[in-house]
Amino acid sequence: MKPFAIALAALALTTATAASAGEIADKAAEAEKALQSNDAVGALTKFRDAEEALWKAMPLAVLNVKQISSASGFGVYTERPDHIYKPGEEIVLYMEPVGYGYGSDGLGNNQIALYVDLTVLTQSGEKLGSFEKLGRVQLASRSHNREMFFKLNVSVDGLPAGKYRADFLMHDENSQKTAPFTTDFEIAQ
Repeated sequence: MKPFAIALAALALTTATAASAGEIADKAAEAEKALQSNDAVGALTKFRDAEEALWKAMPLAVLNVKQISSASGFGVYTERPDHIYKPGEEIVLYMEPVGYGYGSDGLGNNQIALYVDLTVLTQSGEKLGSFEKLGRVQLASRSHNREMFFKLNVSVDGLPAGKYRADFLMHDENSQKTAPFTTDFEIAQ
């Protein structure tokens, strides 16, 4: 009886995964049909339905991690020419999280809430220290915003001259999703 229950559970898991993937493709096909019928609004609505299904199914990820000198909006940033910093200079990161969940702010808005943890390592991999909830971003919106950036200022004051690696872990407060990402930096003499 036990092997049958395990096989049944495996079949249910396989079916659920296939249904999820099918839902995305079905909604995208509906968008294509609407577009072929010159129904631009309907096509966009169906495409957004497909995007919503994909967004819910995908893991949290962090795209376009850049060391920057400034950022004023999504995709609007000035990248640093190098990753070399003077002692005491802040590292400023720009990143674009995707796949996050939505909560509620209690006022009828969807709320996005993310934070990051940091571990600093030497070039050889020796762990120098970890910091939890180093930075946090929170956004309330009537829409399920997909274009969102996270700007993070990191102070590594006190590190001696040398090359380092910063390992981050982003957490989604509206789900159990996490996403690791890494960047290298150097403290000049």
